[in-house]
Amino acid sequence: MATLIDAAEFTSNEVYQIQATDPVEGAASGASFSGTGISNQPHQQLANRTAFLKQRQDVNISNIGVLQLFQGLFTGLMAQNGYLKIPVADINKGLVQYIIQWGAMFPGGGLDNDTSYTVTWPAAFPNACVWSSATLSNSQALRNTGQLIVDVVSFTTISGTFRSDLIGGAAPQLPNDGFYWMAIGF
Repeated sequence: MATLIDAAEFTSNEVYQIQATDPVEGAASGASFSGTGISNQPHQQLANRTAFLKQRQDVNISNIGVLQLFQGLFTGLMAQNGYLKIPVADINKGLVQYIIQWGAMFPGGGLDNDTSYTVTWPAAFPNACVWSSATLSNSQALRNTGQLIVDVVSFTTISGTFRSDLIGGAAPQLPNDGFYWMAIGF
């Protein structure tokens, strides 16, 4: 039994309709439609379309799998101390996850003056923390503005150290609630 060999191609609005006057003609050397014959032409065209659509579907399935893997690289924790991991094709490092982390440090009784505080990041940076910053949370802002600042002392892949720094001449008993921090790495 002979079979039609499909070729993955799509020709829109072109499936031959056998006419009442068409003679029955099968595949043979010298037959119409490049040797396929009038009777086989619509079947060939539909087989080619099916092969084309199957080929496209296989590509789509593969691409969907890649997108699902990529989507799985986006992770995070929306909380007071949280993080967001974002996959990026970095020009120098290739595929990495940028990590943005944030949080708050509110020691009971507020910040002490000229004191270091260590914050453990919600998620350890696999490679490096490249930047960190902090800002005061001060319910007495009108009274204490400019008298206490928070500096970044150091940071690693697992934590950051911040220091409350009393500016000269400020009264040490003024309350400062705590501070908010942010860190970025990969």
